[in-house]
Amino acid sequence: MADVALRRCDCAPRRRLEILRAVREAFEREGDARAVAGDAGGMKRIAEAIARGIDDAATHVVVGRGDFNVNLRFAKKSLAYATARARGRRGSAGGKEAPEFRVLVFDSLSLGSGVDGTQQLAFQAMRDEHDEATETAKRRKGSATATVTSDVDGIPRAIVNTVLKVLSDADTADDDHDERASAIREELTRKFGSFWHVVSDEKDFAVASRATELPVQDGDDGEMKRISMRFRRKNCTYEVWHHVAPFDRYGFRKMTWAQKARYMRYFLIIFCACALVWYKYECAKDTHGVRRLVCRALPTLSPVAIGLFIFFVVSAHVDTSAWKKVT
Repeated sequence: MADVALRRCDCAPRRRLEILRAVREAFEREGDARAVAGDAGGMKRIAEAIARGIDDAATHVVVGRGDFNVNLRFAKKSLAYATARARGRRGSAGGKEAPEFRVLVFDSLSLGSGVDGTQQLAFQAMRDEHDEATETAKRRKGSATATVTSDVDGIPRAIVNTVLKVLSDADTADDDHDERASAIREELTRKFGSFWHVVSDEKDFAVASRATELPVQDGDDGEMKRISMRFRRKNCTYEVWHHVAPFDRYGFRKMTWAQKARYMRYFLIIFCACALVWYKYECAKDTHGVRRLVCRALPTLSPVAIGLFIFFVVSAHVDTSAWKKVT
């Protein structure tokens, strides 16, 4: 079992229940002794399990032990911040009480015009391909240097060098991790456009992100690379990634089945009303050919329309009732 409590929620009731269920199930399934003890691999499994439970192409999940700092913009009605603690036999590590984790769930923004944000990033990165290396960054004598702790082969060097330069900048205090993370996002946004996300903390954390994928330059045909990077400077870890949510003009992908069924009922009522008016005025007189066949078929379709209407009503009720069981 797992104890989950929402600390902040800026989303619809249905999504709130979906997030709570995903977090609870992830901790019950993946919250073994190694994970709840703070193991980085265990937290990664928990974050990925939560993301699978939500199953949205724009959703990102951050799981950490501390008050991690985030620099990002999120879609409206998508953010939830919760605390979770595994309990019971599996949630105890060496007989000790399981630690408390912090979980952040949010959706990335989409380009309102439907323009491909991936192509935009690829163009900008290629244009700045010969960006100056990080060694030219201004440093204070004795200041710490930043290192890359993830696989960045295939990611445009201009992007990686930009982050390294900001992390090595001597104008920012060594212990001001929040300001440095904010500077990373601002510099990446200035050079490569929006939709960058930065998470930082001195304690371990894990991210399950839907990062943008770009073709690898000079790579095999079709080879893609996720624009997701991890850096470390002194005792602080920074995770940086880029993502543009899929464009959904009418929000159909985010609708629940109950919402879709409601619109289908409206469509069915309007269609039947139009068919009834047409039948009244066109089938009352002598008809020939295709029109006669349609006039004969319409009365036989009435039971089908009634059956569909009942199906949409019942299925929507079942769908809503199933979600109300989640507490």
